[in-house]
Amino acid sequence: MKINFGLGTGRNEPIWQIADTSKLADQLGYKHITFIDSQNLSRDVYSMMSIAALNSHSIHIGHGVTNPFTRHPSVTANSTATVNELSGGRAFIGIGAGMSSLWTMGMGARTQEEFREAVQFFRDYTSGREAHFQGAVMHSEWIQSPVPLYLAATGPKALQLAGELADGIMVTAVHPEILKWKLEQIEVGANRVGRDPSKIDVWARTMCYVADSKEQARREVASYCATNATGMYRSLFTRQSKPLNDLQNRMEKMSPGIIDDFKVVSDAYDNYEHERTDAPHGKKVTQRIIDSLMLTGTTEDICDQVSKISETGIRTVSMTLYTIIDKMGMIKEISDTIMPHFRN
Repeated sequence: MKINFGLGTGRNEPIWQIADTSKLADQLGYKHITFIDSQNLSRDVYSMMSIAALNSHSIHIGHGVTNPFTRHPSVTANSTATVNELSGGRAFIGIGAGMSSLWTMGMGARTQEEFREAVQFFRDYTSGREAHFQGAVMHSEWIQSPVPLYLAATGPKALQLAGELADGIMVTAVHPEILKWKLEQIEVGANRVGRDPSKIDVWARTMCYVADSKEQARREVASYCATNATGMYRSLFTRQSKPLNDLQNRMEKMSPGIIDDFKVVSDAYDNYEHERTDAPHGKKVTQRIIDSLMLTGTTEDICDQVSKISETGIRTVSMTLYTIIDKMGMIKEISDTIMPHFRN
């Protein structure tokens, strides 16, 4: 089964490392590379994306992720379209609810209606059409080619919105039961507007760490795993609705008490330690949370997990590098030991 592999980077690297990382990922056949947009934690996302564009030939380049609330959407759309032109049409907008970029500014979650308006704005603005946002009507004087739009979605409403409007969707998890639930929500949204859900490019967003054992991988994946566990807990396990109750019941059946494990991580989470190796909240992560959200262990362990992901219909695994210490070494290791099993 053919699986595409991509990379997410940008939390801990100095700006001068971005060129070498992008070159290597491009040479080794990774499908995409994304860069974090979190102004209090990382380097500027558009500087990183531009460097990647100038130091690669085929890899696709986007945010992992930006949001529509810390910048006006027209600024984000214009900047991304500029990188798209610079790269010869290889850029995409990766957009989510904000998480660390908002949390570290003391800003809370925004409404689903605000997010929907912004997503529709990106759709219209990057297609050269008039676009509406917060009562204003505007258009670009030069953008004419649509820029692909990828949504990072966790909750049922966001997943359904992505199914309605997005070209692609980033979903956090590797456990097939969680992925199946998320795909079901995407299908609800797609069916609502008459789209074929199989045409939407869904990524399993995770971290991959090849090691002699799962325990050996733990230190460098735990903090990023805590980030994902916290986002999942706050989005999926603190509220009640028919789809959320369904997921909660599935997860408790899959692994009794696991939602309590997620709560412990969320309660300990420190926004300024977001995706930092050895963050204290990483110590709260249990192995069963890691196995639900991350790819770790031996080549055989990871290939088995990727095969199970492929059985859900997902064809892209997007792997972040944030808390991995030897990032270049792991890029090569995954290329040498994991990717060859999924090229056909």
